[in-house]
Amino acid sequence: MCRYYSGVVSMFILTMLSLASCESDVKLEIPSGGGQLVVFSFLCADSTMKVHLSKSVSHSSVDDFERVYDGYVIVKLNGMELDSVAFPFDKTYLELPSVAVRQGDRFEIEGGTLSGLRAEGHTRIPYAPQLIGVDSITETITDNIPSVNYEVEFADPRDEANYYQLVITSEVRDADNKIKEFYNVNFFKDDELFYIRDQEGSLLGGIDFLGSFSDYIITEERYRIKVCVPSFYLATPGENERRIVRFHLLSLSEDYYKYLRSRVVAEYSYDLPIVDPIKIHSNVTGGLGLVGGMTFASDSVVYIGNGYN
Repeated sequence: MCRYYSGVVSMFILTMLSLASCESDVKLEIPSGGGQLVVFSFLCADSTMKVHLSKSVSHSSVDDFERVYDGYVIVKLNGMELDSVAFPFDKTYLELPSVAVRQGDRFEIEGGTLSGLRAEGHTRIPYAPQLIGVDSITETITDNIPSVNYEVEFADPRDEANYYQLVITSEVRDADNKIKEFYNVNFFKDDELFYIRDQEGSLLGGIDFLGSFSDYIITEERYRIKVCVPSFYLATPGENERRIVRFHLLSLSEDYYKYLRSRVVAEYSYDLPIVDPIKIHSNVTGGLGLVGGMTFASDSVVYIGNGYN
C-alpha cells in the first residue's frame, strides 16, 4: 500500500515540475505576410475586360487589400502585346472596353509596379457550351420541400477535359417587361456530376460547389443533368405577369474551375475546429490571384400569369 502511494506522489511531483518548467517565456515569430502583388481578371466572352491589381495584406490587417499607386497592366492577345496602361489607383478594377474578348482567344495579363514588382497569369477563353434544351419532368417532394424535377441537356466535346457551372435564376416581369422579383435559385444537386472529386472537401459532407462540375464521368456526346428546383421559386405569377426560370450553363477554364472550388472548400472550413490549411488555387506567377475565362449559354422555362399578352 505504501509503495502505491509513493508512486502516486512521485507522479504528482513530476507533473508539477513539468508544469513549472513550462512557465518560461517563449517568443513566437509569426510572419506578418502581405506585400505580394495580386492580379485578378475573370474574362467572359463578349464582355468588357476588367483587371484588378493590388498588394496582399497581413493576416492581422482589417483591410481587404492594399492599393497600388504606381501600377501598370499589360495585356497580350494570342502572344502579341495588345495594350499597356497605368492602373487607376483610386479604383478597384481597370476596365478595358476596347479589348474584345472572344471564344478561343488566349490572354496573358501582366501587372507590375514601377518599384519592381511583377506578376502575370494567362488563360484561354473556352468555347460556349452547347445547351440543347430544358425539360420539366415531374413534381416531387425533396427533403420535405415541394419541388419540380428538370433535366438540362447539353453536348460535351470529347476531345478535351471540360469544366462547367450550372446557375439557375427565377424572375417575375410585368406587362412592361420590368423585373418585379429576382432570385438566384438554390437548387438540389443530386446528379452524380456534382459529387466531390479527388478528395476535395472530404471532411465536409454535403458541400455545395455552387453548381460547378467537370465532365469526369461523361462518356457520351450528350448528357442530361438532373436537378430539382424548390417550388417556392416557381410560384404562379400574378395578373399580367410572367415568371422566367433561366438555366445558365457556363463553360469555365480549368484554372477558374479550380479556383472556384478551392474558395468554396476554404469558406466551408472556416467554422471547423480542426482542418488542414486550405490553399486557394492561383495561376499567377510572381504573386497571387487568378486569370480565368468563361462563356455561357442559356435556356428558359416561362410561366404565364392570367391576362398576360
